[in-house]
Amino acid sequence: MSWPRAIFGGLNPRFEAEAAAINRRLVDGLTEFAARYRASNAQIALAWLLAKHPHVIPIPGTRRPDRLAENMAAADLMLSSAELAELDALFHPTQVAGARYPEAGMAGIE
Repeated sequence: MSWPRAIFGGLNPRFEAEAAAINRRLVDGLTEFAARYRASNAQIALAWLLAKHPHVIPIPGTRRPDRLAENMAAADLMLSSAELAELDALFHPTQVAGARYPEAGMAGIE
């Protein structure tokens, strides 16, 4: 996958060719998981976050009312402890390729 440099993906090391191919497998795994629920990837990501950290209130951005309704429906998804473990393993930090930000962007992070 190639991203124009003018957008975030084009500047993010996780979207560079080799890293993008590795990270695409993570997205594919999430898509397969979501299909079992007949849910979107975003819904599973939100449900996972809500289940793991009930004190966290995610604020997903959207401009479309249908996406807002989709995001809100994620609160109704109840993931089992086995499913949470499956997602934790799939997205374990050691499975993600590429730095989180470009080197210049990491300078301001503690």
